[in-house]
Amino acid sequence: MSGETLLRALKDQTRAGAPALVLPVGEPLRAVLRPIATVPGALDAEDVRLLTEWRNRHVERFLTEFVATNARTAAWLSGTIHANGNKMLFMLESPEGTRLGHLGIGFIDWRGGYGEADAIVSGGASPPGLMKLALQTLLRWAREQLGLAHLAVRVRSDNPAVAFYRRVGFVEHRRTPLVAEDQPDGRTWREAPEHVHSPVGLVHMRYQGG
Repeated sequence: MSGETLLRALKDQTRAGAPALVLPVGEPLRAVLRPIATVPGALDAEDVRLLTEWRNRHVERFLTEFVATNARTAAWLSGTIHANGNKMLFMLESPEGTRLGHLGIGFIDWRGGYGEADAIVSGGASPPGLMKLALQTLLRWAREQLGLAHLAVRVRSDNPAVAFYRRVGFVEHRRTPLVAEDQPDGRTWREAPEHVHSPVGLVHMRYQGG
């Protein structure tokens, strides 16, 4: 089974309250990564609530800034994310079932074997080092099961997560200036190489961890 087929099958089969594949994090087990349900009509209401809460808490770390609502998050999951065969989100949970954050793989180029760590957000209650271990687990799965040999991440230069990604094993290889454009319901940041004096840039990093 190809990585593309596997990812599509996992998204189509994952439903709230139903058994699902999980990725074990740590040995001995410290947590699991559970696929977030995106099938229309089968979303997990608590996942939706937490994704909304966490995004609003960290809104200034995203390239698109807006006030999230449960309805908007649910529509995004069942619409944009479910239809996208190049992106998948996972919930990080303790062995007892406490939801600690979410992580994703996106921007996949199946032919080129390329993918990016995406939508990495801590809920704020994870033990020290667990988000790092969880992301390394997800990246290893992406390499071994999805066939993505080239992994990367993009992050705003004013986001403290830059240091986190370095600890995970990412290395910066370039950055481009960003400029903000106000929208009716928020703000969007776009790459603008001509704005060389912009105080905010987009840091492009490549994964060199094992």
